[in-house]
Amino acid sequence: MTKLKGLYTGLLAGGVVLFAGACKGNRDTGAVTSKTAEGTSSAPASEVAENRDVALVRVINAIPAGGPVTILAGDSAAFTGVDYKTATPFREIRDDRFNFKLGSADHPLAENRENLNGGGHYTIVAMPDAGGADKRNLRVLEDDLKPVTPEKARIRVINAVPGDLEISVFVRGRKDPLFDGVNFKSEAGWDEVDPVAGTLEIRPEGKKNVLASLPNVKLEGGKSYTFVVSGTPARPEIIKIEDDVAKSTM
Repeated sequence: MTKLKGLYTGLLAGGVVLFAGACKGNRDTGAVTSKTAEGTSSAPASEVAENRDVALVRVINAIPAGGPVTILAGDSAAFTGVDYKTATPFREIRDDRFNFKLGSADHPLAENRENLNGGGHYTIVAMPDAGGADKRNLRVLEDDLKPVTPEKARIRVINAVPGDLEISVFVRGRKDPLFDGVNFKSEAGWDEVDPVAGTLEIRPEGKKNVLASLPNVKLEGGKSYTFVVSGTPARPEIIKIEDDVAKSTM
């Protein structure tokens, strides 16, 4: 796992994954413009959100079966009708400790308890479970979004394909991977790379066959990119999010 960075794999009883962390120290993070397959959205500067006593949270549905998902914060629905391969815009949720649930309050398919810090950015990833079609997982990732130098692109990869498939991520035509050895439910933490354009390829660890590809990918300097590999071992798919983080002017 030569380029696997920032791997966090704490497990709660029942197979729910917990990712926790402090989110202070982000006062230099200005407004965030996010681009997904669904369109473009924006979120306020971290200091603005912190002054409102809210965190900024979004959801990615990486479950290929079961239809749209609902995510509850406590017993209240925070996100509803999130389709597969969809990433929602950031929304404001008060800074507090929440028990996030996937599904209904009475019979959740997965849970994850997380402390939201004011001004912080969080991405909740709903994903399958290797234990069966009726089981799910929730990852709550502290995004640690920040301005990036124009000379570098910032990227991370999340493996949401259930099973024992370890993946590597390449730009076609390049010998060295961007990331390798990324396990199911794992997030390869942020890495900064030189800007590059081409076809992104997902391969099994240590092998050359391509499981999935995404053409015309541009990793531009000054921007952050999240790639979620979803689907099934036989047919992985790639979800892409681009975040353009401004420097705070406050």
